Amino acid sequence: MRTVEQFANFSWYLRKSYVNKVTQHPYSDDLEAILKQYPKLVIAMNHGPMSGPLAGTVGMMNQYYKHGGKNRKPVVIAWRGFYKVPLFKYVIQYMSQVRNPPNLDGFAKKLTNGQATDVFVMPEGENCSFGNGLDIEPFLSPRFVELALKAETPILVAVHVGSELWSKIIPVSKRLNPALRYLPQKSYERIKHNGRINLGLYGLKKIPDLQMCFKLYRPGMTLEDLNKPNGQKLLQQESDNIRELMQLIVDIVSGKKQPT
Repeated sequence: MRTVEQFANFSWYLRKSYVNKVTQHPYSDDLEAILKQYPKLVIAMNHGPMSGPLAGTVGMMNQYYKHGGKNRKPVVIAWRGFYKVPLFKYVIQYMSQVRNPPNLDGFAKKLTNGQATDVFVMPEGENCSFGNGLDIEPFLSPRFVELALKAETPILVAVHVGSELWSKIIPVSKRLNPALRYLPQKSYERIKHNGRINLGLYGLKKIPDLQMCFKLYRPGMTLEDLNKPNGQKLLQQESDNIRELMQLIVDIVSGKKQPT
């Protein structure tokens, strides 16, 4: 399992190619103190546009390297379909440090047995395709909270702002509806309703200032609460709280709101 430091050359190349500078916003919690206190973390990060994970990777590697996380061993929860794409699967295997993605218990085990120190997830997933690259889209699943409960660790909410410059919102004609029916039902309904899709995958401009911000979130529920009749409702509420916090951070970092 490679450390952040062992990814340094790779992340340096990405930063030089796509980002002028990375800065930590003053609203952020003390990342160095968090990394010292918690030897393992689940990191929930905003997605941004479709290419947002590229900027998110640059920002996270930069901030971990600067703030005492050189020896952390991160793994990434990515869409399983990526691991089936010829050639690209080798890229995702390298970046995620996962050859064949395990289930949730498998990722929890990587944290509890020390194989990994950090599990990264972008809960918006494919919903990033339907937004503007800045607002937080609905999370696909609340189970990343369950992962944190099983690993007995808090959740580090990480936000990057700047990759919204890579958004390319394309109108989708209603005449394409018959073809779009082959998409997953939820995706089809979103495109049909919005009449547009965000496909920023090419011609990426260099981001002048990629801003990062971190807030530590401690779930109010326990793993035992999952077995209660309202366990799934509690899990969803925790997920909703994190999405709300993530949006607040985005609004503050982007200048839309002032911190209180």
